[in-house]
Amino acid sequence: MKELKKLNKLFVKYKWQLLGGFLVTIIARVLSIFLPKYIGKIINLLNDWGGNGNITDESFLNDQLLLYIGIILGTTLLSAGLTFVMRQLIIVVSRHLEYDLKNIIYNQYQRLSLGFYKQNRTGDLMNRISEDVSKVRMYMGPALMYSVNMITLFAVVIPAMIYTAPI
Repeated sequence: MKELKKLNKLFVKYKWQLLGGFLVTIIARVLSIFLPKYIGKIINLLNDWGGNGNITDESFLNDQLLLYIGIILGTTLLSAGLTFVMRQLIIVVSRHLEYDLKNIIYNQYQRLSLGFYKQNRTGDLMNRISEDVSKVRMYMGPALMYSVNMITLFAVVIPAMIYTAPI
């Protein structure tokens, strides 16, 4: 794991794209907590209309239902769009980092002596450039993205749950 820490200095070059991706992640997760609230409002509205008979004006019921359904659809579409942007920002950065890392390795290979190539098989060296770097890219992209996503989700959802139903 400490070997991966050496790669963290590569993130500095793309800090603004990553910060943008993290900001979009936070906004998308905040939007996602509104869905249960409005679904609950729809259920309460239908319960008041059907079960208790508190709502007698059907035009009011229709207006409220359309409003809540519109809010649910709007926040869902906005959250989905932001999630797409988040993935584009962070995954594209990981592709750039993969390219940079391959160039670093290639430049190192250029500096090595002929004796090094006689001792190591070419296939092993090529495998390091292709397979190993792609595994490192998984750390630098998807693993980072899903970690930030999960931390943000916990930071947003747990306070919302406590606010909704205090202990």
